[in-house]
Amino acid sequence: MSTKKNIVYLGCSGFPVGLAEIQKIILISKAVIMTGNDVLVICKRGMHNKAIRPDMQTEGVFEGIHYIYTAGTAYKDPSFFKRNYEKVKGVYNEILLLRRLAKEKKIDYAILSTHSFYAVLYYTILSKIFGFKTVLNYVEFYSGVKKKWTAFDKWLNDELFDRYAPKMVNSVFLISEFLISHLKKISPDKKYLKIPNLTDISRFDGIEKTNGEKYFLFCGDAGYFEIIKFIIDSFDKLSNDSAFLYLVINGHETDKDVVKDYINNSRSKDRIKFFSRLTDRELSTYYINSTALLIPLRPTFQDSARFPHKIGEYLASGSPVISTNYGEVKFYFKDMVNMLIAEKYEVDQFSEKMQYVLDHPVEVKNIGKTGQLIAFNQFDYKVNGERIMKALVELDTGK
Repeated sequence: MSTKKNIVYLGCSGFPVGLAEIQKIILISKAVIMTGNDVLVICKRGMHNKAIRPDMQTEGVFEGIHYIYTAGTAYKDPSFFKRNYEKVKGVYNEILLLRRLAKEKKIDYAILSTHSFYAVLYYTILSKIFGFKTVLNYVEFYSGVKKKWTAFDKWLNDELFDRYAPKMVNSVFLISEFLISHLKKISPDKKYLKIPNLTDISRFDGIEKTNGEKYFLFCGDAGYFEIIKFIIDSFDKLSNDSAFLYLVINGHETDKDVVKDYINNSRSKDRIKFFSRLTDRELSTYYINSTALLIPLRPTFQDSARFPHKIGEYLASGSPVISTNYGEVKFYFKDMVNMLIAEKYEVDQFSEKMQYVLDHPVEVKNIGKTGQLIAFNQFDYKVNGERIMKALVELDTGK
């Protein structure tokens, strides 16, 4: 870009540590920094546990991305009163920081990385006061996610968010065709850009494939127990016992215990290995050496609207990927060409794809390599920077 632009992230929590949301912030930021622009990530309050992450800085630079905690600390204080004081301090200092950035002409666009309707409303008001454009990072159809009937506050927020939040901002970064269709219904003239699940293919640099045991691998949060159960049930139906199932599961300990209990009751329990809290390097090594990587999507609003971050990582490893024909899968992939795709979210169909992998190693190796090209050509963050910046700059030109 000929003129440097200043992009600020607002509404996010926990940077630079976290799963899909934080990874998307990192990869979009790195993409636009590569085009000669600046990024600042602002977090209002601390979220980290000092015992687990003793070296978190209040302000710093992570992989070229400048970040700051306006509460004055990156940690969540155990004291109720001090914690709430820091929340107020974080909001106040954030306003002062935005005012200073506006005066110094160091904020052109703010990307809102939040699924709080009230936060979007708040930042939209601030954008009018300080004169910057807003873009909503919209990655899930939140009102379509199942909730307990007692979670009225979450239900209300999610309904308001999906109905009104995209209308309030200047533009929207969307992740799926489902969300594009939804946006066109509620705000037909709204500017938007579809950004796929980005990945950093360099995470596999220097990792070589070894000839070890055969295994299928799934990586996810223990909260997705329905999907984990589906995978275990599919594995149980394989006609031979030549392969293992590796489950890399993170999340709350109580949820992980539920997964472990189900494994112990599986007929294949002796061939299922449970992992947790692997480093990125360890995980990448398991990806590359897997027989196939598993990520079934369900026929739900949630899975139709999202595009799991893991799909990009899976593909970039070069290992074959098995999924189901829902959501973004049907827009990017073709069965037996660049992915193995079960037509329906059914155990028998998914198990058949797993069995095919075991029976046809040469064919599935080619499928994995073809899928890897999709990751290199479309999902690598390095090839998306120019189009992201073009969409932002066009907010100024009126295109």
